[in-house]
Amino acid sequence: MLSNLLKKFGNKQPHSRIVFERTGDTVPGCPRGIYTINPDGTDIRQVRSSGQSPRWSPDGQWISFMEGTKDNGWLASVFVVKPDGQKVRRLTFHDDVDATPASWSPDSKQLTYSLWLWQEKTYQLCVVDIGTAQWRHILYTEDAIYPTWSPYNTIVFNQYGNSGVPRLYEVDPDGQNLQPCKLFEPGDIEPAWTPDARKVAFIRDGEIKVMNSDGTSPEQVDSRGAIQLAISPDGQKLSYSSSRESKNSGFEVFVVNFADKSKVRLVANPIIRDKEVDSRVVSWSPWL
Repeated sequence: MLSNLLKKFGNKQPHSRIVFERTGDTVPGCPRGIYTINPDGTDIRQVRSSGQSPRWSPDGQWISFMEGTKDNGWLASVFVVKPDGQKVRRLTFHDDVDATPASWSPDSKQLTYSLWLWQEKTYQLCVVDIGTAQWRHILYTEDAIYPTWSPYNTIVFNQYGNSGVPRLYEVDPDGQNLQPCKLFEPGDIEPAWTPDARKVAFIRDGEIKVMNSDGTSPEQVDSRGAIQLAISPDGQKLSYSSSRESKNSGFEVFVVNFADKSKVRLVANPIIRDKEVDSRVVSWSPWL
């Protein structure tokens, strides 16, 4: 890995950043919007004053996000923006249909998302091209779909089926080869891979697990109420959101170091005079 970084960056020091959304009531000093921050908690920057569910592209060039639009009945559409807040582009133009948070393809050229078709009472898994904004249908399902595009170029999502327990399934981007994801057990949710596909984090029985992508060496991460996981590019740290690490807080962002088990509260959100701020939907950039 080190030799590859030296080839890519030369004398420039490679670094990474974490993107997250901040929502909730307005508290002085905690404006809402989309932010990026260094993994050590320094240099926080506001990318936008609005938007939800940001996700960093694997090539580091874009951040996807969701935002309601008037022509879509103020339901969510898919957008992308440069990490410095420039060149905002809307990618989906559905009519009166709510889109779920999007996930990037490994080559950063497409995003997968799903639609809640409220008239048909069904969900539709979709893919949209970043360059052309052309979208295509993948499949329909009665269960809610919050897709993740894996490094193996499959789209992974939870389905309940007849068991009443969520199970992670995967499907090719062309809609073929729908099958249970053999890497995970029934009940596992929220998978998040490193950009190099060496490790994957997920939630099992309410606890964060991290393992090699072949299923070996599983480890449990000390956390409480964790949601929305992201692993650093080197696979040595994990970021997550939780509102249960503190007694009187909204959702906050934490980073755990696998080597020494240390934990850092990256973004603190105390509840002030019954006003609550949430910081969540973390996504870790590749090496920049």
